[in-house]
Amino acid sequence: METKVLFDILGIPVTENVAWTWGIMAFLTAASFLLTRNLKRIPTGFQHAVELAVDGIEGFVVRIMGEKGRPFVPFIFTLALFILFANLASLLPGGVSPTASLSTTAALAVLVFIVSHGAEIKQKGLLAYLKGYVSPYAVLLPLNIIGEIAKVMSHAFRLFGNLYGGGIILSIVYMFIPYIIPGILNTWFGVFQGVIQTAVFVMLAIVYIQVRLE
Repeated sequence: METKVLFDILGIPVTENVAWTWGIMAFLTAASFLLTRNLKRIPTGFQHAVELAVDGIEGFVVRIMGEKGRPFVPFIFTLALFILFANLASLLPGGVSPTASLSTTAALAVLVFIVSHGAEIKQKGLLAYLKGYVSPYAVLLPLNIIGEIAKVMSHAFRLFGNLYGGGIILSIVYMFIPYIIPGILNTWFGVFQGVIQTAVFVMLAIVYIQVRLE
């Protein structure tokens, strides 16, 4: 999806997509600081809701990966928050969803790749990790490499395709029916699908990490 250039930094163009990505990152960073600076031993109010969300993610990850998945909870939770807010950003006036850009989803998919493969190297060692690419036969090395690249591409394109496709459908509908129906569709694609696609991307991330640790 093409986005307009807002300004330059040392000759490097900064697009709407990048600006909104920075904005979401800044918002989540500030929110994390504000919500955790006065924590109480017995949670009340909003702290209780936040702890429920964290406990829910932790329980979900541990149920899938076992105890070895507990160290990945902060990463998974942060990934889920960023993708959710990025998916819903288009609901704001003039908002742009960074996840409707392939560059953003590709970066997220590469990040998951780095974390999952880095975790495998840490657990099994570099030699065992490299041996996995020639197992059970050395002739399969090219296919194993292609398979890993394909996982990253499919992970990136799945989220991008759904968000980008939803935007195209809304644009077409707006051309013919500019009021009520597009608003309903915007709720569908912007909220429901945004939440669903967040869950799908995060679920795949958990599975990819789990597979590398087996």
